[in-house]
Amino acid sequence: MTLLKRFTEALESLFFNQSSSSAEGVSGIKRYLVAYSGGLDSHVLLHLCSQASSLPVRAVYIHHGLQDEADQWSEHCAEVCEALQVAFKTIHVDASKRSGESPEETARKARYKALKSELEPGDCLLTAHHQDDQSETVLLQLFRGAGVAGLAAMPMMRESHQTFHARPLLNFSRDEVHGYAIENNLKWIEDPSNTDTDFDRNLLRHDVIPVIKNRWSQLGNSLSKVAIQQQAALEIIEAMASIDLASIVTHQSNVIDVAGLLKLSEARQLNVLRSWIHQCAYDAPTANVLHQVVQSMLTAADDAKPEVCWGESEIRRYQEKLYCLKRIEHDVSETFEWNPREKLVFKDLGVGLQVEKGALQGLKPELLDKKLTVAFRQGGEKIRPAGRKNTHSLKKLMQEVGIPPWQRSRIPLVYYGEHLIAVGHYWLADEYVNDQGWLPAVIE
Repeated sequence: MTLLKRFTEALESLFFNQSSSSAEGVSGIKRYLVAYSGGLDSHVLLHLCSQASSLPVRAVYIHHGLQDEADQWSEHCAEVCEALQVAFKTIHVDASKRSGESPEETARKARYKALKSELEPGDCLLTAHHQDDQSETVLLQLFRGAGVAGLAAMPMMRESHQTFHARPLLNFSRDEVHGYAIENNLKWIEDPSNTDTDFDRNLLRHDVIPVIKNRWSQLGNSLSKVAIQQQAALEIIEAMASIDLASIVTHQSNVIDVAGLLKLSEARQLNVLRSWIHQCAYDAPTANVLHQVVQSMLTAADDAKPEVCWGESEIRRYQEKLYCLKRIEHDVSETFEWNPREKLVFKDLGVGLQVEKGALQGLKPELLDKKLTVAFRQGGEKIRPAGRKNTHSLKKLMQEVGIPPWQRSRIPLVYYGEHLIAVGHYWLADEYVNDQGWLPAVIE
């Protein structure tokens, strides 16, 4: 059986199996997007897709800007796609190393973020990972002390938000992929970084795995079985996590109840925390991070304000609740002039301020044509909220409604001259309100 025929059957099998567990199924796939680097593996994947009958496929090259030859590689990819009559696009990303991450991890995150931005509901991303890549991933995770989730390595298929990610070459060896390229006279790019054994994966590929395979020749098949077995175990573990999470999550998906979490064993606490963070779509936590949450946050004193941070994510505790959040560095001393007839964007916070009509009452319409200022809480601010007789400090008001401490300095305060007239969408100053007014609405 030719590799093309096996590939076509593998692709059909992936989506046939998916249709049995998904409402989308095969009929839900509208387009296929190949992550095309120009290297051997992705070139073979692209060529196989182009040869498969009536497969709506396009290709994207991610320009990381890390290699001097990247522009030439992009041109090469464009020429190959033109010859194969495949739609092509280059996307430039910022892959500069971030604190606490390896260069490979930073580049991988930037790459997948860009690829996901190209997917619409019904699209399927195809990547060229093969059996040897899977073996390397399993071993890397093993050496890092990973648990079931890590050893499950790369699944053949994953669905997320009505899009798919498939790896149709995962049961094909590197030798088979290389043989197909030679047989079809394919010309591919050789990235010099692939031979740099300072990278863990390259060290495994060039120095470690060949020695192991001299003794255990079926290493690839064996490690693939390990990954499949761990994926099955992971499915059971995630099902248990879903049951536990349903009992502790609040009406906000990124907030869970500490009291409910404390009723679980430590193993189930760790399991449900991992699942919760994943569902919140934040950086995957290490085992150490999860243990820090359990050990330092669950039994913290009521007046404590513990937090655990990793990558661009953090978990905080307030009033018997845990919050999973994106880390934000925000300059509270910054002020902004605001024309209410235009949207005001706070880049650090990832939110904006714009006018909405008040449902019952709002700020007086004439204020729309005044010069307003927006600032953030420094401490000591006061306001007489609409409907109240007395002036209150913002601290007391925010405590009343249970606004977590870290959010209090992120709420925009709207001033008319020296007068505080609005605290986000929470409170309006009584003397500036009528029933024909408007609200300063915070939007994402």
